[in-house]
Amino acid sequence: MLYKLQPKGSCYCGVLSSLCMQINSLIDKGQLWRLATSSFLHGNVGHLMVNCYSLNSVGPMMENISGPRRFLAVYFTSAIASSAMSYWFCKAPAVGASGAIFGLVGSFAMFVLRHRNLYGGGNQELQQIANVIALNMMIGILSKGIDNWGHLGGFLGGVATSWLLGPAWKYKSRSNDGKLVFSDSAPIFYLIDRKRAT
Repeated sequence: MLYKLQPKGSCYCGVLSSLCMQINSLIDKGQLWRLATSSFLHGNVGHLMVNCYSLNSVGPMMENISGPRRFLAVYFTSAIASSAMSYWFCKAPAVGASGAIFGLVGSFAMFVLRHRNLYGGGNQELQQIANVIALNMMIGILSKGIDNWGHLGGFLGGVATSWLLGPAWKYKSRSNDGKLVFSDSAPIFYLIDRKRAT
């Protein structure tokens, strides 16, 4: 929707772009909202469609795994982490949701690492994730206009957020009717319980 509101579909013109895209010199002047809003803009129809396809490929799976609240937390935190990494290491203006999508990939990697038993060790899934990252990084190196720093920042943001928020399922007990009972041992719950105890 935001793309359609930009004149001629260009990320370098229009009111939304001038107010919302990531421009480091303006962020330096205090326009910190650009670290978040730039992920809602896209450079052209092709850019938008690629990100829509990528989000549809990984998004529903991650929402089912983590639940809608954690999904949104991972997505938006990864978007900001992506913009922050891009801000520090890339001087060019930036737009796009790919950093947030990379964060969802990082979230899946953390889930697999925590629940290897659910994936028969998880080596195949982790190798597929590594292949996806390597392929995208190579495309970014060989192509102009792709922000690999943003992608890396988003991935790391997704890993870190999922490490903190979970899910991190651990076997707890067996109910009277024979069902296995699991508890979520994500660090966030430990921190909450510790704060309540003080």
